[in-house]
Amino acid sequence: MTTEQTTTCTKKRILYDVVVEADLSGMVFPYRHYKSEEERARDLERAVKDFHNFLRDHRSQDMVTLSVNRKYKDVCSACGDTWEPYDIDGVPSCANCGAIIESKQ
Repeated sequence: MTTEQTTTCTKKRILYDVVVEADLSGMVFPYRHYKSEEERARDLERAVKDFHNFLRDHRSQDMVTLSVNRKYKDVCSACGDTWEPYDIDGVPSCANCGAIIESKQ
């Protein structure tokens, strides 16, 4: 007598990247009406240059905010690929590895 072994999986949320972002928009004129996004980008590039100078000479830059941003994605617990449910003959399965998705009861 043989028993067929079936692989099952669940959706798993993982942290895949962490990024530190500095918001320098407070260093440009908030009420200025820019002719284009390119003009705004040039102002922000100047703000980045000023911020780099600050890091060298410690001038006050209270308007700069820093934040840590975590990036998550859903993956299959069986194969680790991006979570993509797919029906195979009416059975919910992982589109990448074919493992049957465990139903939550």
